[in-house]
Amino acid sequence: MSTETARRSAVPASDPVTRKRIGLVSLIFVITSVAAVPGGLLWPEPSGGGETYTYADIQPLRDRWWGLLVVLSANLVLNVPAQALLTVFLVCHRGAPWATIGGLVMWIGTALYAVGVAGWAATYYFATGVDAATGGAVMDHVADDTPHLLGTVMAGALMVAVGTVIQVIGLWRSHAVPRWIPVLLLVIVVTFVIPGSGWIGLITAVPMTAGAVGLAYYAWRRTGTAVE
Repeated sequence: MSTETARRSAVPASDPVTRKRIGLVSLIFVITSVAAVPGGLLWPEPSGGGETYTYADIQPLRDRWWGLLVVLSANLVLNVPAQALLTVFLVCHRGAPWATIGGLVMWIGTALYAVGVAGWAATYYFATGVDAATGGAVMDHVADDTPHLLGTVMAGALMVAVGTVIQVIGLWRSHAVPRWIPVLLLVIVVTFVIPGSGWIGLITAVPMTAGAVGLAYYAWRRTGTAVE
């Protein structure tokens, strides 16, 4: 028993290499979380409601649309894996299977989401680069085929949300962070019920960002203590 205890305590989390690595991931996570907050304010509202847009919705702001989707998608690719990694790092014992499985689901969801957003951005960008008659016909056509236009995006977003919930269970069971952090991270579920754009989107983004900053802080702080 004493030998096993000594071996476990002989591998400190305060190792300088580990501290630098976790510090870098934490910094990336915080920066990308904060950067995503104003995204909802820049997101255009479809004139007809729903998730699809018309030619007139996108054409005046086609460059902004393409740039916004590229930036937000790249931001997500950095943000979600960072969250998954930090949670796995924090949840080492009790709740570890939840953290691991949730992280894997989040990574797969991120890949699907990024691929789907790239196709969505390109489709609308090129359709609005031609005359209104031709581009409008293309936009109307893709709007009638939501599974191919947004199916990958929706599947990816759902997997990221489900993976986050699974990881939150691991965080909650582990007692590695204060309870308010997993609670705030769960706000991602609310984004499937209320719009993610405009001021309402900002309201949901703030608590998630606060939870992200808290998670990053406690992961980094953990590197200054011995593994228990």
